[in-house]
Amino acid sequence: TIMTESAHHLNSFISIMAFIVGFAQMVFLFNLIWSIRHGREAGGNPWRATTLEWQTPETPPAHGNFGKELPIVYRWAYDYSVPGAKEDFIPQNVPGDFAPSREPA
Repeated sequence: TIMTESAHHLNSFISIMAFIVGFAQMVFLFNLIWSIRHGREAGGNPWRATTLEWQTPETPPAHGNFGKELPIVYRWAYDYSVPGAKEDFIPQNVPGDFAPSREPA
């Protein structure tokens, strides 16, 4: 078939973009396979979230998330950067020797 010059340029551009997308998919697959074989385990709370759903004994939690005893909550869910705390990340169910912050954000 005979293509016009504008269609030829468009065809070349689309072909180059298809190769770039295909290469990106190969990089993704390599990273996925390498991470499955050699990556370290993330653990139960990889994002160091303070909310209760990340404090369960297993992830994802089974029915009855916390078992027989419900956790005691010592601070609100998003209490980051508490003045006087040793760490920025303090889960809700961990008692502290400091008062929770009540200052507006």
